[in-house]
Amino acid sequence: MRRVPLLIAALIVAGAVCGTASAQDTLKKIKDTGTITLGHRDTSIPFSYYDDKQQVVGYAMDICLKVVDAIKAELKMPKIDV
Repeated sequence: MRRVPLLIAALIVAGAVCGTASAQDTLKKIKDTGTITLGHRDTSIPFSYYDDKQQVVGYAMDICLKVVDAIKAELKMPKIDV
């Protein structure tokens, strides 16, 4: 469990370093379109993979969905299409 906060921090730092669009532009785009796009690797067990029902599962997906929940709260939008 101690590694999850470290992983989240690493993802935030990587996003800040690698991102070309500013956070405000990204949040504006999400608010305007009502959608957010998530990407994942299909064979990175246990981080992301397909289960027997062909649904994406894993640690990375769990973290991404928590980020989507935080964005919903920040933008005061009850629904964002993922």
